[in-house]
Amino acid sequence: MKRSWIAGFGGGIAVAVAFMIACSDDSPSDADAAVCDCPAAEPPLAGRIVSVQNQTSINPGTGGGGTAVCPTGATLLGGGCGLMTPDDRVRLTVATPSRSGEFIGYQCRWSGQDVLTANTGTMEAICLVPAQ
Repeated sequence: MKRSWIAGFGGGIAVAVAFMIACSDDSPSDADAAVCDCPAAEPPLAGRIVSVQNQTSINPGTGGGGTAVCPTGATLLGGGCGLMTPDDRVRLTVATPSRSGEFIGYQCRWSGQDVLTANTGTMEAICLVPAQ
């Protein structure tokens, strides 16, 4: 009776060791490999992040504005507004993402109420274009 207990115990240990080896990362076979049903990975971002710029005139007494529009199907990541020539009298009144209709971009508007000379405003949209 002692021998059957020892044989059963030894057999159980052998099965456990074989199972651990088969399921370890170092196993020579893929005994524990599951079928991957994961979605495809997102393509690399290199070359997919683009900067789109647009310019507008800022006229004395009125101002100006516009939108830098992302390419069709792109996602707006951010944007900004700037002046060609620094002028403390030019006031930035709108700096916001623009999602009007099918156009997505970044909108800027300046007030030129106290401006003496014309200036140029630059709108920039940072966009993620779809993978090809």
